[in-house]
Amino acid sequence: MKLSSLIAPKGVLLLAVLLFGWNLWGYDLWAPDEPYFAEGAREMVVDGEWIVPHENGEITTHKPPLFFWLIALFSLPFGSVSAFTARLPSVLAALGSVLLLMRLGGRMSGPKTAALAGLLLVTTQIFWDKARSSQIDSLLCFLILTALFAFASFRAGEATGRGAGMVFWGAAGLAMLAKGPVGLLLPLGIALVTLAWDRDLRRWREFAPLSGPLVFVAIIASWVVPSIFWGGEYSVIGALREHFVGRAIHGMHHEQPPWYYLKVLPYALWPWTFLLPGALVLAWRRRRQPDDRFLLVATCFVIAFFTVSTEKRDLYILPAVPFFALLFARLVAAVLGWWDSKTAIQGKVPIQRWVTLPQGIVGGLMAVVGVALPFLAPRFGEPVVGPAWGLAPLLLACGLAILAAAVRGQTLQAVVRSAGAMTVLLLVVVSAVYPVINPEKSGRELAYVVRDETAATRAAGKAVLALDIAYVSRHVNFYGDGIYVQRIDGPAGLAAELAPTGDTYVLANASLLPDLPDDLRERMEIVYSTRLSRRDIVFLRFAAP
Repeated sequence: MKLSSLIAPKGVLLLAVLLFGWNLWGYDLWAPDEPYFAEGAREMVVDGEWIVPHENGEITTHKPPLFFWLIALFSLPFGSVSAFTARLPSVLAALGSVLLLMRLGGRMSGPKTAALAGLLLVTTQIFWDKARSSQIDSLLCFLILTALFAFASFRAGEATGRGAGMVFWGAAGLAMLAKGPVGLLLPLGIALVTLAWDRDLRRWREFAPLSGPLVFVAIIASWVVPSIFWGGEYSVIGALREHFVGRAIHGMHHEQPPWYYLKVLPYALWPWTFLLPGALVLAWRRRRQPDDRFLLVATCFVIAFFTVSTEKRDLYILPAVPFFALLFARLVAAVLGWWDSKTAIQGKVPIQRWVTLPQGIVGGLMAVVGVALPFLAPRFGEPVVGPAWGLAPLLLACGLAILAAAVRGQTLQAVVRSAGAMTVLLLVVVSAVYPVINPEKSGRELAYVVRDETAATRAAGKAVLALDIAYVSRHVNFYGDGIYVQRIDGPAGLAAELAPTGDTYVLANASLLPDLPDDLRERMEIVYSTRLSRRDIVFLRFAAP
């Protein structure tokens, strides 16, 4: 049996289910984002606050409600929000993205290339990571891909403008309910730039120019109107101003330089990183072909869009990753001669080294890391030393296998072995490494200490105070089953809030302890200390004077 015959859509989908779903429940929700979304959904289920998201018992404007709603709905049959149900929407969205990509790839490049694109996507580091995370970006990626799939079908003449336009605007509306205006701006920008490159912008008039935007407005209004009348102090305009304009122009928590994504792409696209130059060159050579123009715009527009923004995170580029995977698959397919008469390459076929050299580099790097890992692991803490000794021989063996195929000029074998290596390594990581490092990433133990230690004072109506602990309150909210903390400002605020009788409990940033007045430090006892969200956190008891 030929190796290429083993790459099939059903097999890729089963692999995706395995990689995205295995041991999803085996480790806690990790800071900073996962406890935030899980807690917002928990408060919807427990407190009945469904119209606008709440965190720590207060309205939160950080994100629109769609992702919270999905987590809450998936959790209802189980009775409560868990790590599994909090991550389930991301898993299902990622599976949907894989299916859509293979359908798009099948239309553009044939069934074998489509399945290969799915395989590359499933084993791409950042896509796999976000598919397993209770973060909004896997859902956003799926909705944007849905909109662009509809646009590509219309542009290729396979769907009517009205039908495809309704899907496009509907998906964009849901994407905006997931993450704000970026859910509209990315697909709209990619579609318009593509048509402009086609010199066919007038065709946009066929793309549901009235009914599509009406569907979009109806979807947005179905939430905005209730949030205005029944959402308490929630302000949609204020949220847009603070978290879209503010992030894009001034930055909030993740200000990065313009070259930030040059650092991100190498690890985000691993192990297909070094296919990027050849894939872009091939698509550029074929830019007269409509599919290549679309893929170039879909990838480059996303990177350029977030490069212009002051606020940058690696996960922002996720909507571009499926299109990168298809570009990579088309490069490999071109080298292997998989193109049929309908999709034949015009001009010189890329030489084998466009694929074998990049994957040879990947194999060599894996082997080097395998040799060095046991010696590097102690720098990252004692808990990772044991898993590192287990991962090291796997990395070495996988790297040498990939390198051997690349040196022998076996193009498909080098690619398949890279995908197989990632599959094995990722399964080992979630099975053995994540549970080991979980205590250092999870706030569950801290929440349990706070819950048990403060039971009596909370029953008496005394709040747990929080002093500059940033996202750590989310862990306490979620794993403490609804312990809401009272945030205070500085040592002066702390002194004002300490109870005149009985004990007062405070969660605090440890770096602020030296700034406390002597009389407060004399009354202070450290009950528990940990490190979360890149902060040293202490749980303090202050005795009454």
